[in-house]
Amino acid sequence: MVAALIAPFLWTRTARELRALEQGFIDLLDRFYGALAAQLDAGGAPNVFALLSDTSIERAIAALETSLLRAIGVPTLVFAIAMLGWHVAGECSRWQGSPGKHALGLRVVDRAGAAPGIARSVARQFAGLLSWLTLNIGHAMAAIAPHHLTLHDRLSGTRVVRDDAPLPAWARGWIVLQAGIAAAFTFLVAGHLASLAQAAVERALG
Repeated sequence: MVAALIAPFLWTRTARELRALEQGFIDLLDRFYGALAAQLDAGGAPNVFALLSDTSIERAIAALETSLLRAIGVPTLVFAIAMLGWHVAGECSRWQGSPGKHALGLRVVDRAGAAPGIARSVARQFAGLLSWLTLNIGHAMAAIAPHHLTLHDRLSGTRVVRDDAPLPAWARGWIVLQAGIAAAFTFLVAGHLASLAQAAVERALG
C-alpha cells in the first residue's frame, strides 16, 4: 500500500534511472565480451586475470555501481521514511498497528501489554533495520519459544500479540500470492538479464 502511494511521485525518475542502469549493464557486457573475443582472436586462451585488470572493464563496473546506487537510493530512502511514518502512526493509533496488522487481528504492545507510545514505536522501526540487514534472521527469531520475539521487538521492548479471533482465511492466500509475484518477478528479471548477455555475446562474435 505504501509503495502504491509513493510510486506515482517517483515513477518518472526511477524509470529513467533504471534505463540508465540497464545501459550500464549492457556497456559492461560489451566491454567484457569484447575483451574476451580479442583474447580469442589473438590465439590465446581466455585470461580471467587480464580481464579483471582491464581498466575499461573496471570503469564500466564503477559506472554500473553508480547507476545502481542512483536507481535504488532515492526510492529506498523515500520508501523507508514513508514506512516509518506509516507504522508509527498505526502503532500509536487505537489499532496499535498498521492496517495490515489490524486486518490480521495483530497489535503491537510494550512488555506490560500497553500501547507502545511514539518513542518506543520509533525505536522499534529503527531496530527493524537490523532484522532486515540480517537477511530476515531478525524476523525468524520470532519462532524461538517461549516469547516468540523478533530481534527488533527484543531491542525495543515490544511484542506483537494476536486477538482471539482466528486468522482470516484470506491471509494464507495473500502470502502465497506475494510469494508467487516475487518468484515471477525474479524469473522475468533473470530472463531479461540473460537475454542482454546473449545479445552482448552475439555482438562480440560479430
